[in-house]
Amino acid sequence: MNAFGRRHGGWLLAVAVFALVVGLRAGGVLRPWENALADQRARLLEHEVSSDIVIVEIDAASLATLDEWPWPRQHHAKLLDRIAAAHPRSVFLDIDFSAPSNMLNDAALEGALGRPRDFPLYLPTYFQRGRDELLILNRPLQRFERHTDLAVVNHVPGADGLTREWRNSWRIDGARAPSMIDLRRTLPDDTDVVIDYSISPRSFTTVSYVDVLEGRVPRDVLAGKTVYVGATSVDLNDMVAVPVYLSQPGIVVQALATETVNVGAPRVPSSAAAIALLAFVTLLMSALYGARWRVNMLVFAASVVVVLALWTWAFTGFRLWLDAVSLLLTNALLFVAVALRSLEAQTWKAVAFSLGMRRRDALLKSVVQSSTDCIVCVDDAGIIRTANPAATRLFDCAAYELLDQPISRFITLLAVDGAAARLGAMHGGIRECDARTFKGEVFPVEISVSRVRHTSSANLRFDTERLYTAIVRDIRERRAQQRKLQHQATHDSLTGLPNRAALLARLETALGAAGPPLPSTVVLLLLDLCRFKEVNDTLGHGVGDRVLCEVAQRFQAALGANGFIARIGGDEFTVVLDSPETAATIDAISQSLGDCLRMPIDVAGISIEVGVSIGIARYPHDAADSQALLRHADVAMYVAKRRGVTWEYYDAAHDENTVRRLSIGGELRSAIASHQLELHFQPQVNLRSGLVESAEALVRWHHPEKGAVSPAEFVAVAEATDLIRPLTEWTLTGALTQIRAWRERGVHVRIAVNLSARILQDVAFPARLAALLATSGVSAASLELEITESAMMMDPTRALRVIQEIDKLGVLISIDDFGTGYSSLGYLRDLPVQALKLDKSFVMGMRSNADDRIIVESTAQMAHALRVELVAEGVETEWDAQFLKAAGYDFAQGFHFSCALPANKCMAWILDFNATAMLTAGEAVPGRETGITRPVRPSASAARR
Repeated sequence: MNAFGRRHGGWLLAVAVFALVVGLRAGGVLRPWENALADQRARLLEHEVSSDIVIVEIDAASLATLDEWPWPRQHHAKLLDRIAAAHPRSVFLDIDFSAPSNMLNDAALEGALGRPRDFPLYLPTYFQRGRDELLILNRPLQRFERHTDLAVVNHVPGADGLTREWRNSWRIDGARAPSMIDLRRTLPDDTDVVIDYSISPRSFTTVSYVDVLEGRVPRDVLAGKTVYVGATSVDLNDMVAVPVYLSQPGIVVQALATETVNVGAPRVPSSAAAIALLAFVTLLMSALYGARWRVNMLVFAASVVVVLALWTWAFTGFRLWLDAVSLLLTNALLFVAVALRSLEAQTWKAVAFSLGMRRRDALLKSVVQSSTDCIVCVDDAGIIRTANPAATRLFDCAAYELLDQPISRFITLLAVDGAAARLGAMHGGIRECDARTFKGEVFPVEISVSRVRHTSSANLRFDTERLYTAIVRDIRERRAQQRKLQHQATHDSLTGLPNRAALLARLETALGAAGPPLPSTVVLLLLDLCRFKEVNDTLGHGVGDRVLCEVAQRFQAALGANGFIARIGGDEFTVVLDSPETAATIDAISQSLGDCLRMPIDVAGISIEVGVSIGIARYPHDAADSQALLRHADVAMYVAKRRGVTWEYYDAAHDENTVRRLSIGGELRSAIASHQLELHFQPQVNLRSGLVESAEALVRWHHPEKGAVSPAEFVAVAEATDLIRPLTEWTLTGALTQIRAWRERGVHVRIAVNLSARILQDVAFPARLAALLATSGVSAASLELEITESAMMMDPTRALRVIQEIDKLGVLISIDDFGTGYSSLGYLRDLPVQALKLDKSFVMGMRSNADDRIIVESTAQMAHALRVELVAEGVETEWDAQFLKAAGYDFAQGFHFSCALPANKCMAWILDFNATAMLTAGEAVPGRETGITRPVRPSASAARR
């Protein structure tokens, strides 16, 4: 062939190589190799960047400290308050809030989300395929979403299962849904950002969730930073498979993607630009390669170095993502093609002959001999024919002691007749069983068996021999690790006692065994240490841990073999007694558990006194399942703590945390808003004039499903929550409205409203009361607020300040349920009180009890000496009314006069009663439109002047 023909053939070869590489590239065949090369580059260029991202980790330490999952949302609310106090740049809370949880916890979280803040707050949303391949978008609850922005957290792994890209936004139902990585919208919408894994995850500041929650993280760590809150514990299964680092928590991958955008998202050239570059390289290398293979080899090596250098430089310097594999493959194929064309025919034959002389069994033997797994070859009779060095180490014997031995001597699973059949049945599978060393030591192994057909020739006759290859792995270390993990999952790391998970498993087992038809009883004791918080706060958690260990040892010693003891968190322990003989047995065990702590605990040179309160619940007497049993034992424990005794049995009468109570708490707010509540009024009669001059406002609730709900029930719920404020303001608004309505009808009656102890601690209440009075247009002296003695005891100084502010408004104040509290008479002397209201327990029993009559009369003397009016409630007979009048009481109320009535009926009753009283007294009866005019009492401070 002339020079032109050789050159023409070279260009044809270049075109063929170019077309082949373009086809492989278009078919995605080269993508795995490109990914592998990019991963290697990321490893070599790994570096830390200066990032403003702080990751608050939901890590193993946080899970262990908070001791449950999912956490109550009040923890997240408290965390948000901690973070907000540091004034971050933005906060992303990567926690699923798409389903409701405990209503009180949801309210706490909503309150935290709704508080004013100077930074944006994002919650996650994600979509998934449902039935019929419909796209389902999961969003936070509406009550949470309206206070925040949303960020999509979906990611699409590549064909190799690794997440290499993260999209900056999605189109869902025609609307743009951004992700967290490009909130400033520096990139076009729906851009798949190639994550730069050369950025080290160590670039981000990480703090533990529980450290932030408990205030151990300085504010300057979070101030002005982008805060990501998400799971990093492997127990929460939020790990994402990624290149370079194998796997990372999803929150870390999002942080890497965000930082990639911050430093400059890699730009991927268009397909046309990439093909043009490939064509240029193909032409260039075709021109460089010549006839001498040594020169070509040097050109090839140099070109590979140049391509990799330019590829790296383009990425680091210009954030340009080039396809290096296509360029390298094109270069390699051109080099091989030119080299093959330059080979002489004899050289080619020599290479083919050399390759043909290699023996396959030599290669296999090398692999087998160097393997760390035990590999033995067994014939159809179960006799070991060959074994590698790893087998001699596994079975602790020499090679000659293994050969020609039955494999059943070493593998117990095969120690039965018909080893061949058993080997055939195990073909292609993996089994765990016990193995035995040559000296008889038993240990666990994993064995896999493969069947091999071996053909040999002898005397021109071919025989087929069946052989089996067994690979045996020692799994002692794996079993030990599994046992260790199992122990860690079911035991407390501090005391070594079983934990909550082990307790629940034990209860389920015990309750299952004690179920029908067996009449056995299971008893659960919940033990809570007394004064342990004081030890922790005073001496630190280190000393507290030592105290807990000593307490655990004493409990175990006191319990002996009589039950199962566990530590379920903090300073709480539980004991499960299976089928105790009598209640006396339970009492004796409880007494011994309490007695074991009577001796002080010596720690750090200090004698520490701790006690224990024990709650007892029995199955099936008190509960039908383990969760209810645990909760009822907790209720009984708190009863024991309140009463100051060592133990108490569960009594449903003491259980305030009923489902009804919980539902009432949830429905009371809507009842206030939807006007399900109603005010009734009980008249108060002036014992001197015989006229009705005041009335007490009482709240009534007729539930559409539950019927009449007792005020004692729903007011107690309101007291335990923040609902007492809206309930009080609703009552005051209704009372003031009624005062004005009655005044317009000519009835001038003062209305008394009960005031909660919690309201007395609210220093902002007097201002709200003043606003209500101004809005209603009613004089302050027409309103009377009743407070109890016990309400003053929460914070007497603060309550006195609130009462004095109320007195300045001109609102009258009286002491309700007088005689039942524990406050000193000094408070009564100092308070701006206008009246005392004697508790009905003294009034209702005074006819038959001389002591009650003495209390009634002495209270009247004291009240008049202090220049305050006296009101008696619970008046049910005429004798009661006359005795009280004779004793000097000013007002009386009770069923003898009237029960609490709706507003219209109460007004009609007042008009009729006062008209009758005036006729009896010989006075003219005023018309109904005129009503009864009642003089206004002076304020307490004015009266005492």
